[in-house]
Amino acid sequence: MTSAKTCKIRLLNKTYEIKCPEEEANNLKNAAKKLNEQLLTNKTKFKSLNEFQLLLLASLNISHELVACQKQQAEQRHHVNELISALGTKMNDTLPTKASVALETD
Repeated sequence: MTSAKTCKIRLLNKTYEIKCPEEEANNLKNAAKKLNEQLLTNKTKFKSLNEFQLLLLASLNISHELVACQKQQAEQRHHVNELISALGTKMNDTLPTKASVALETD
């Protein structure tokens, strides 16, 4: 059973306490750190945006990053599967089959 832990995170100089599974606390803190960095970057770039707009923009930027990474990961997985398949084919073509081994021993 996982135990809940209260984590303190800071976003735009405000502290929030969030409960999460203890084993996810570091992931939550890292996510909050990334979000806060994006918020601060956007706040510097777009001085006229309010906090909600900053949060929306940061969320869209991070979501876009996630989608791009997932696409890249899927492409890499496909490439690895193609390589494994090609290696399997080469091994099957190169290694003697049972039938040919049996013929050689007769």
